[in-house]
Amino acid sequence: MKARGFTLIEVLVSLLVLAIGVLGVATLQLSTYRQLQTSNNYAIAALLGGDMADRMVANSAEALAGNYVHDEEPNNAPDCSATTCNSSQRATYDMARWQAQLAGNADVWGGAGLPSGSGEVAAVTGSTNEFEIIVRWDDDRSGSTGETCPPADDDDLDCHTVIVRL
Repeated sequence: MKARGFTLIEVLVSLLVLAIGVLGVATLQLSTYRQLQTSNNYAIAALLGGDMADRMVANSAEALAGNYVHDEEPNNAPDCSATTCNSSQRATYDMARWQAQLAGNADVWGGAGLPSGSGEVAAVTGSTNEFEIIVRWDDDRSGSTGETCPPADDDDLDCHTVIVRL
């Protein structure tokens, strides 16, 4: 007598192979999503770094005087979008607005900032008209706090650097 159809073992093996394939596709999609988020963060960092460079070029007298050099949001920044500001007030406003954008607390890109986003502007040593703009963020959201740029290890935040020459 000849047996016909599938045996239970053949069906179970087929289901196992199918399950492994589905898990593989799900893993691939998760990895793709992570890489897409990383790409998005780098794009936002590049835009924000360029934004600060543009602000400094537009107010170059204050930038050359060192009034854009900072590593945290300034206190008591005026609202230059609602009132007229002088160039010094504009520099303070630009720094406060930029820091808010980094953290996602401003009305840009739907409020999308960078995870644990922060930034700084520093004068380049040995130059009177070059400034380094550093944007930092915790790309993998692991609680990193190190500020070495480029990152030396997993404890350092991801970063993007822009050099602006005025």
